[in-house]
Amino acid sequence: MPTQDELVESMINAMDSLELGNPALNKLASYLYKADIKLSEYLDDLKIFNQLKKPTLKETQEAGKLLEQIVLLVFKGLKGVQSIKSFQSAGPQYDLLVSGDDLPWQNVCKTLYLEWNQRNIVIEAKATKASVPDKQFARLCSIMDLNLKGAGLGIFITLNGATGFPKKSGPTRTRKVSDCRLRQILFHAKTNKMIVVLDKDDISELTKNGTLIEILSRKIRDLFELSGLPTSPAEQFQEIDLPPHLKMLYYSAS
Repeated sequence: MPTQDELVESMINAMDSLELGNPALNKLASYLYKADIKLSEYLDDLKIFNQLKKPTLKETQEAGKLLEQIVLLVFKGLKGVQSIKSFQSAGPQYDLLVSGDDLPWQNVCKTLYLEWNQRNIVIEAKATKASVPDKQFARLCSIMDLNLKGAGLGIFITLNGATGFPKKSGPTRTRKVSDCRLRQILFHAKTNKMIVVLDKDDISELTKNGTLIEILSRKIRDLFELSGLPTSPAEQFQEIDLPPHLKMLYYSAS
């Protein structure tokens, strides 16, 4: 009788036969991210900072270090990570740069719509109360375009998202693009590379296995679709976005 780990490895190996972006990959995606048991403790500390109305400079700096620790705990949980770095290069500072070279990382790339020659992921942690502004988004675009040619996916880990993106509290669908959202779209059109944004609500879900893959894949699909709505939580298995006359049929009994 094979062990659970052996069964998981067999399923991951079977994913290698599937094409990039194949929906069948979603069935096994949860095995590609294992949440660190220490993550909840660090997220509790971050929640305390989020409750501060006017944090001091020192508190903000400590929150920045805390968010970088959370980022490390999260991304080392991806299956197949072999390279994980945070350093000051000859040019910019990289908060985290992760990649891999073997079969498990190939499956992560397929699930996240990444080509193999652009399999690196670069992560920026921003522990500021304000949303990420356009100039910060533009900086990451420039880094991925000029410095990190092998990075196909950039991720902002933030507290309050980035300017121009649909808000979870928004009452209607966003039908126009501006600020960071506009730059995200133009950068993808120019380079075929992707940058997505996670906020504190997204981060809070990452204590469960599989959630990182689910959240990233939904945000990447939204870049392709431009639905104008915030992405649904990872625990919500289906994303149903239909007008009333179609939704009625979808949910009706067969």
